[in-house]
Amino acid sequence: MIRDARQHNETVTPNDFEIERLRAALPEYFDKDGNFMLDRLQESLQNGDVNLTKEGYELRFLGKSYAKYLTSTETETVVVPDLKHNAEPENRESENLYIVGDNLDALKHLLGSYAGKVKCIYIDPPYNTGSDGFVYNDDFGFTPANLVDKIGLSEDEAERVLDLQGKSSHSAWLTFMYPRLQLAKELLADDGVIFISIDDNEQSDLKLLCDEIFGEQGFLAQISVKNNPRGRQSNSSIAPSHDYILVYARSSEAVELSGRPLTENEEEEFNFADENGKYRLLGLRQRGVASLREDRPEMFFPIYVCPDSLKVSLDPKPGWVSVVPKKSDGRDGRWMWGEQKSRLESDKLVAKLITKRNEFDIFVKDYLRRGSGDQRTRKVFSIWDDKGFNQQVGTQEVKTLLEADAASFPKPTPLLKRIIEIGSRPGDTIVDFFSGSGTTADAVMQLNSADVGTRKYVMVQLPEKIDAGKRAYHAGYRTIDEIGRERIKRAAAKIKDETGADIDYGFRLYRLEEPSGQVLDQLERFDPDNTDALFSGDYVSKFDLNGTPGHDTVLATWLVKDGFGLTASPKKVTLAGYELDVCGDSGYIIDTGLTSDDVVALVRLLESGELELSRVVVFGYSVEFSVMHELKKNLAVLKSGKTVDVIERF
Repeated sequence: MIRDARQHNETVTPNDFEIERLRAALPEYFDKDGNFMLDRLQESLQNGDVNLTKEGYELRFLGKSYAKYLTSTETETVVVPDLKHNAEPENRESENLYIVGDNLDALKHLLGSYAGKVKCIYIDPPYNTGSDGFVYNDDFGFTPANLVDKIGLSEDEAERVLDLQGKSSHSAWLTFMYPRLQLAKELLADDGVIFISIDDNEQSDLKLLCDEIFGEQGFLAQISVKNNPRGRQSNSSIAPSHDYILVYARSSEAVELSGRPLTENEEEEFNFADENGKYRLLGLRQRGVASLREDRPEMFFPIYVCPDSLKVSLDPKPGWVSVVPKKSDGRDGRWMWGEQKSRLESDKLVAKLITKRNEFDIFVKDYLRRGSGDQRTRKVFSIWDDKGFNQQVGTQEVKTLLEADAASFPKPTPLLKRIIEIGSRPGDTIVDFFSGSGTTADAVMQLNSADVGTRKYVMVQLPEKIDAGKRAYHAGYRTIDEIGRERIKRAAAKIKDETGADIDYGFRLYRLEEPSGQVLDQLERFDPDNTDALFSGDYVSKFDLNGTPGHDTVLATWLVKDGFGLTASPKKVTLAGYELDVCGDSGYIIDTGLTSDDVVALVRLLESGELELSRVVVFGYSVEFSVMHELKKNLAVLKSGKTVDVIERF
């Protein structure tokens, strides 16, 4: 746990994160000693006709090595559940999460359970405008000599990196963003996407940073969002009226975003109907680019029309008229369907007499609903100009919900609904680790109420203190997360009152805490190999934080680490007298008091099949040396032949 993390962080290097990713993806290129066999990889690439080059470019900035080091370290915080909040009826079974803490620590915890499972991430990070309050606040905890030793910097570079603290330079901002985006990428599913709001101050740097982390091939779009129709008049030359949203995909494979729902006016275009539903007519002749016969010769062929009945056939018939694709200037064009597709879907082809030209043309029935019954959508454009996206809309939403002007430039829910609609499906998980006033959670609930979706959200917010001079402070709020959590509660009540939809209106609440220095010292001094005396002292209680017993803190921290998530429901299994926490295939021994009789009872349950475990995880401070020895010995030689690993954590 914390001690294990600290020991890991003592030896970590800036490139460990990349090496582990390589080891997971290409294990065959590592030898038995863990060395990467570059020559073997190069040989494989050459055999695969891949060009190798040493030319290229990369983003370089002061603090990059330190940022990579932060990516590789383990968090030294624990996950503290708010038991009172989580026990409330609306929250008890909720699959939504709200995490209060540094988002870098939160991402590291979440990777244990959510890596590769998140479909959509949206973040609205600090823009580094000079007036948004951003400064790099990592206190480092290192001397220049430490950075020279751990990261390989020169003494001059180490001094300059340490000087980033409290700064808002481009390098400071990139050092802040780099590890967060690296870890966010690991959360995304193979078809996952991330949307990042930004303005001109860091747009170019963010683009280069994302190109490096996600790969240039991961770039999907840069969207311009008109959010201030009057323009920001503080600018000395041109008044900006828009911000950006950068969109990147997790995988280099093509990712198809969903379209936006059709407007009422767009639905009115589908003004015909048959037994299959509403449809509109689209010309079969290809328009625009590559629309000539010479571009796709195989798509130039005749279609035959009966002049009387207007029936259509791909085969010639006596008295029927041959129709070929012709452009308005008389040149041969081509159809947008090939002959085979035209035959297979000939029931969708419609002939019409164009009286102006006194000739027939061919059209296609384009249905409002697809074969699966899904409503049609329209591909979004890269410029978003919608009154609902104006920043004043977001401000008014929060002001109305909280009855106070408590948030600075919150994003409007119509904007987040658009992002979630095109970036996810109704059952996906959406993550926002700069959640601020909670707009993303509000948007998720609104969408779920509209389509009875089961989208889940994970919000992360630093408990950033609110200045005493701010309006939010006078409204009774002391930290940003208080605003976000209250907004979500009130938004949930409003949506439930207005729609009555049967959706998840609650959220589980967790806080990330770092044990005090005194506790850390005690953990470091503990010697698990000391056989001179029996175990004494209760180390579990040292993790009693924010009114939550240490047992619950340790268990929550381990459950998310081990892949069970923060919405799991572990059960209690009584041994001889000791209560074992069980989740899935894992048993957890956390509290003191395990005896030899409990070990015997555990073995009996495993042998009889009443309890099926593949491992038992032990809080190393809580079990006496002799009992631990007995536990390991007995679980290593089960008569049934089953294998149960014993894992000690400190």
